[in-house]
Amino acid sequence: MIELLIYMLLAVIVLTIIAAILINSLRAENTVRTSAEATDTAQLAAQSLNRGIHNASAIEVSAPVADVAVVRTRSLDSSSEGVWQCQAWVVVDGQLRTTRSDAAIPVPTTAAEVASWLLVAEGVAPIGTDPIFSLAADERSLAVGFTVANGSGIPVTLDTTIISKQPIPATGKVTAPCF
Repeated sequence: MIELLIYMLLAVIVLTIIAAILINSLRAENTVRTSAEATDTAQLAAQSLNRGIHNASAIEVSAPVADVAVVRTRSLDSSSEGVWQCQAWVVVDGQLRTTRSDAAIPVPTTAAEVASWLLVAEGVAPIGTDPIFSLAADERSLAVGFTVANGSGIPVTLDTTIISKQPIPATGKVTAPCF
């Protein structure tokens, strides 16, 4: 009888250890998954901004109201014909959204105005007190700096400068019809 109790006690201890290992493995898997999702989101944001800024003949940055950051460009699309389009990105309510148009895109000031725009990233926040978007004096280089939330982990940081690769026309910066 005592031997049976000892075996049962050992079985409970072994099962408890196995359960603890399983629970910790599931927690680790969740942490890795949320980190990978945040990293993927930051990379997607970087790719979207890179494509638009590299192909821009003109870039405009504005902060129309507190906690809203806007970048608008006149950019070549990625088609073989190279058609000029207006493109914009906005960070509002922790979301990075983008849109394209053949006509000028008005500067948005609220989340409701951009609800139909393509959602690129959620959990976006500035790095410290620096602006999310900052245009250099040459109006060809865009500094981008923000973090993307990573669940309860350390946020993923995107901090880079993107430079337009389009030549400046002899007539100067071309903004029409975008802004």
